[in-house]
Amino acid sequence: MGIFKNRNFTLLFIGRILTNIGDSLYAVAAMWLVYSLGGSTLYTGIAGFLSILPRIIQLFSGPMIDRVPLRGLLVYSQLFQAVLLLVVPLAHYFDFLTVGLVLAITPILTTINMWFYPAQMSALPKILDKKQLTQGNSLFSFAYQGIDVACNAVSGALIVLLGAVALYLWNSLGFFIGALLFMQLRIKTTPRDSHNNEQKIS
Repeated sequence: MGIFKNRNFTLLFIGRILTNIGDSLYAVAAMWLVYSLGGSTLYTGIAGFLSILPRIIQLFSGPMIDRVPLRGLLVYSQLFQAVLLLVVPLAHYFDFLTVGLVLAITPILTTINMWFYPAQMSALPKILDKKQLTQGNSLFSFAYQGIDVACNAVSGALIVLLGAVALYLWNSLGFFIGALLFMQLRIKTTPRDSHNNEQKIS
């Protein structure tokens, strides 16, 4: 497709795929892990609830995203998630992994995503021509839904094969790669962005 000749779009699209995979897998891994550690379906339910609760933030994230540099938001959100995900395998290695730790990390990761996904969509008009914007949005939506379905289908098998803790480790690596991809983005500054920057300088 011609749209993939746009280097910025390709970087953003691959980064989105990696992020979608990571989000889908660690959501399932978290519920599996809290059940394994706590031995109760109550903890599994709490993990699921905590992964949904931060979605309220998405109502307020849109207006605020326009006020921050998009590339920085994309990069640092990935790095922060990568570091947070590493906490679980490190805690497992040093034998201090608990249900409480997993439950504490889960809503933080979801909260970061409530900023990350709108930032990606906000970046699209700045890296694509208007005639390519509809195609870009469609590809992003297809990637999100398709990956979510695929990961839900294979997540159980991956957890059995690799283990829930190992999935956290691999997801962390995926987010680090995503951050490296987003570092290479060149996002155009809109007149509004320039005006905001001038206000900050003055």
